[in-house]
Amino acid sequence: MNDKLKIAVVGAGIYGRNHLNGYTWNPRSELVAVCDLSEKIRQQVEAEYGVKAYADLDELLSTEDVDAVSVATPDPYHKDPVLTAIKHGKDVLVEKPLATTSADAHEIIDAAEKAGVRVMVDYHKRWDPASIAVKNKLAEEGTGAPLRGYMRMDDIIDVPTNWLNWAHASSPVHFLGTHCYDLIRWYMGCEVTEVYARGHKGLLESMGVDTYDTVTAMLQFENGCTWTVENSWIVPNGFAKADDSCTHIMCENALIRVDSQRRGVEFFDSQKGYTPNICFMQDNGGRLAGFGIDPMRDFVDCIQTGKPFLAGLTDGLHAELIAEAVTKSVETHEAVKLTY
Repeated sequence: MNDKLKIAVVGAGIYGRNHLNGYTWNPRSELVAVCDLSEKIRQQVEAEYGVKAYADLDELLSTEDVDAVSVATPDPYHKDPVLTAIKHGKDVLVEKPLATTSADAHEIIDAAEKAGVRVMVDYHKRWDPASIAVKNKLAEEGTGAPLRGYMRMDDIIDVPTNWLNWAHASSPVHFLGTHCYDLIRWYMGCEVTEVYARGHKGLLESMGVDTYDTVTAMLQFENGCTWTVENSWIVPNGFAKADDSCTHIMCENALIRVDSQRRGVEFFDSQKGYTPNICFMQDNGGRLAGFGIDPMRDFVDCIQTGKPFLAGLTDGLHAELIAEAVTKSVETHEAVKLTY
């Protein structure tokens, strides 16, 4: 393999641009081609990044010299490009969730195992400095066992109504909840055994988007710790940030609290106050920094060195199994037990 890992990015929309920039600015990787269904986006990418843009991933991978593929398509449409990349023998980084059904996740896992390729899932909260600090604190002997946890992650209503044209094919469970489920699994170091959840529909439905407004789930873990997880994407657009999240963990000998909304920097102009997500992604004189870009950098490093992924196929599958159980519980109003 060359010194630089040659990358093709699939999906160059809102979040895909982070992938384009991440691999372009990483001295150990090279962006060689892009795939997107939109002709307008393909033209923009070719003009801005100087690489060939394709409408068909099979054609791209049959034409270009590519080592790995980075998939940043909308949440419900991960399976096909991931399987295409695997078919061509390419290692893959896929945005969360791995898939929006466990059947699709199993199909991806089976294909990757047969092809002998590696697949990493971008649950980027695992790279957040606050999350790392919590993980390390929980590992300290003096902290004691975790007894109860609470996590909230919400988005402004612009996300399902204006940012995404596919919100009807998703929900707060898949778009936001899987971030939480994965992060809490990482904190706990064990699996969820049972979930109970309730949801609300109405506001987004009245706006033509058939999906849940908000979902609240209770997760029971193998270690006895119970977590409450709240997710919505109907926060008013006047909120000072595109998202709002916090975490509380009660342990035997410690209380852990994380407020991801207030990171110490606020901006104000003539319209409203704004809280920038300073830890997520910053352009420091042409050098990208932050936990939004770290997974792409880590993916390149793991492929080149053989190190294990921080979030792999099992993590992607188990987060999806939790999401399915939460959705089933919302629909049936019954507790759902999980098997792995």
